[in-house]
Amino acid sequence: MAQPDGEQLLTSAPPAHSSSYGAAFPISTRERNLLCALSYVHLACGQSAQSLAILKFVAHEHSHDVEMLRILVYALISEGYGVKALAALNRLDELDNDPSSRLPLMVLRSHALRQAGRMAEARAIFKSYVSLRSNAAPTKQ
Repeated sequence: MAQPDGEQLLTSAPPAHSSSYGAAFPISTRERNLLCALSYVHLACGQSAQSLAILKFVAHEHSHDVEMLRILVYALISEGYGVKALAALNRLDELDNDPSSRLPLMVLRSHALRQAGRMAEARAIFKSYVSLRSNAAPTKQ
């Protein structure tokens, strides 16, 4: 049910046309924020499988959410799903226009490539990261 502020709340009965589990219950912005925070805490505590399970609920409806995708990529890498992490990173490349995200995403891409068995690409990306990071670091005068 949609409220006047555009936020949607959970309903007790799923729509008849719903075929996937996550599509049955819309997730409001507040619920999304809570679930992302909870998944982040699980991730920080080394419980990446639980984090990934939580993020699957959010990802269905918030697939354009840059912050959620960043946490999802980290969780996928932590669980060893390099190929899936690469797909999420490609999605992030399309959505994330923040220049400050470039270097951290390079490190994540390097890890994902390594897990996907693409070691030469992983090394090349990491070398690019190190080079860019050293160029971006402020120099002392």
